[in-house]
Amino acid sequence: MDFRTVEHENIPPLSNPTELPLPKYPIYTIEYFQKYFDVTSEDVLERIKGALIPKLGNNYLQLFIRSKPDVYGPFWICVTLVFSIAISGNVANYIQVAANHDYHWKYNFHAVSSAATAIFLYAWLLPFALWGFIKYKEPQFVLSYLELLCLYGYSLAIFIPISILWVIQILWLQWLLVAAGTLLSGYVIISSILPALGQKPFGFIFLIVILHLFMGTGFMLYFFHVPPLQKS
Repeated sequence: MDFRTVEHENIPPLSNPTELPLPKYPIYTIEYFQKYFDVTSEDVLERIKGALIPKLGNNYLQLFIRSKPDVYGPFWICVTLVFSIAISGNVANYIQVAANHDYHWKYNFHAVSSAATAIFLYAWLLPFALWGFIKYKEPQFVLSYLELLCLYGYSLAIFIPISILWVIQILWLQWLLVAAGTLLSGYVIISSILPALGQKPFGFIFLIVILHLFMGTGFMLYFFHVPPLQKS
């Protein structure tokens, strides 16, 4: 037996010599961030669908995000949610006061800036703070900030249809929608990061759930709860 032949067979084939290594760009260049927008419409739709209808026992991060994290989907979900909440909130306000002919209704343009501030702080800044806090408490935490940002961004997709349904001025229905949105989106986040939280995850889970519930409740009360009418 020719041992040189055996050794040669066990060596993995060399890469194509004509293939050049991908260039590395500095972080302050546009080219550096292009890889985070390198997703197709089908990828984004699949990730949104998986966040809207999560399946018990499935890890959303492993199934949809980890292979190629992106900021394209979370960014446009946040932008869509901003206008959905602002417009629906104004419609809800109008429905409540339309029957009172003595009340002069005005469109609240500040709702757009208020919604944008709240949503982008929650979906982009909170994951960074949460990542730093968990990393400090659990050094073995392996999730990256980008993965957490994807989880929070895509999990907020459920609040786009919910914000439209919040226009219906039935209080128990509005609170039911708050609970449903918090439960579904919270499950996507918690089930994804639970395996990486270590042996005592309950404190982190409680913190995530409380912040998520506060977010959903804040959306409903601030944008869809109209104060008592004041005659102009």
